Amino acid sequence: MNEKILKEMIIEYGKAPSIYYPSNFWKELNKIHIQQLSQAGLDNFKRSVNMRYFNWGVPGILIHQLSPVFSEFIKGNFAPIIKSHFVNPKLQKSYLNKSSSVSSALIYESFLNAISAFIYKLYVASLRDYIWHEDKLKILDRLEEPLIGNPFVVKYKKKFISQDLLNSVHEFYSICKKIKLRKNSCIAEIGAGYGRLAYVFLNMMPKASYCIIDIPPSLFVSQEYLSKVFPKEKIFYFRPFESFEEVKKEFESARIRFLMAHQIEYLPDKYFDLTITISSLHEMTLEQINNYIKHIDRLTHGYFYTKQWRRSRVKDNFYIKENEYPIPKNWHTIYKKRHPIQAMFFEALYRMAK
Repeated sequence: MNEKILKEMIIEYGKAPSIYYPSNFWKELNKIHIQQLSQAGLDNFKRSVNMRYFNWGVPGILIHQLSPVFSEFIKGNFAPIIKSHFVNPKLQKSYLNKSSSVSSALIYESFLNAISAFIYKLYVASLRDYIWHEDKLKILDRLEEPLIGNPFVVKYKKKFISQDLLNSVHEFYSICKKIKLRKNSCIAEIGAGYGRLAYVFLNMMPKASYCIIDIPPSLFVSQEYLSKVFPKEKIFYFRPFESFEEVKKEFESARIRFLMAHQIEYLPDKYFDLTITISSLHEMTLEQINNYIKHIDRLTHGYFYTKQWRRSRVKDNFYIKENEYPIPKNWHTIYKKRHPIQAMFFEALYRMAK
């Protein structure tokens, strides 16, 4: 792992305006994530920090995500039980041999017991078949979960799949089946985790560009990951700058772009065709939520997709509810509904005012 880059990001982040600092909720998580990356490395990040990037173990699946399993059973589809196989890639020795004050090794080893592995493979395979019914572009036949980062994967119907890949495919359709994007669309995602959704968009829209706007260490993870997954693509790597004109030529010639959260202020108005934020706003303060909505409104001339908890789990925003987000009145709501897979979430798609 290139710790020098991560340290440079953290130092630069400390110079940002305070409104872009992490909420109290994320301050604590970031400490854990930095420690996990230091001990487990990027080779195993899908088993460490990723468990907070919209990826859940068995308890999380059981709480509110089993509807796809029941749906497939009702249809008489028992293939997920019979034909799926949990794949347990060998963990890096350096990961297992190091002790951790957050006990990450023990957490993820316990996930791999026979019962948990069975539930996970059943859920992932059922989710795959649930999404397959609307997979008109045959994404599930074209893409597999990249093994970079040592993910929890399931072998099913000759493909390596994961809940991350399947959630991303579902989110791609949640957006693209309702709107028509230009082939060379300019897309931004605020709080992208390690870039799981970017992986789907960049594959399915080969002429589109994708800009990730985030804070470290998440920005570091996504930058390292996507540069390995797309080694031939031109990338604008994060770096400090004071005006967009300084980097405009290089930024616009790159297909994958990485910016620190506060650098959103330097981008020109109405720059993006689509802006996305998933499982991020609900973990910010009210002031931060208002600030990001303001910038999304300023930067986006097309559409905005969001997917958040129906009721926040953190007190930083007084447990904001889905109807309390400061959505501008001149945005047109294409849809706003309870999420069909993660029942504790809502999703919404808006067309921006012209």
